[in-house]
Amino acid sequence: MSKPRYSWWGYIKTIIRRYPSEKDKESPGLSKSEKAAVEAAITEVELMPDGRDRIAFIRMVFWAQTHTLSGAAMSIPCSERTARRWHAAFIKSVAKNLGLLD
Repeated sequence: MSKPRYSWWGYIKTIIRRYPSEKDKESPGLSKSEKAAVEAAITEVELMPDGRDRIAFIRMVFWAQTHTLSGAAMSIPCSERTARRWHAAFIKSVAKNLGLLD
């Protein structure tokens, strides 16, 4: 049984993709609250024990857009299921920081 997507799922993915992967770049089309939500999610991920791998995964999938979920999973390396969990967790973290998820 598949899990239903949230109505804001695509919106959050767009915000994450627009966020600059380098700190000194500008963020075109992002409000301050959107940028702050992504930065807070990045900080949360960096504090996790496997945070370095997760950030590398997020960078490949969202910012560089060089890998698919399964390609990034093979590159890290981690299982494809773990990659899907990391993907969903990061999106939900940004949504929570924007107040879209309780």
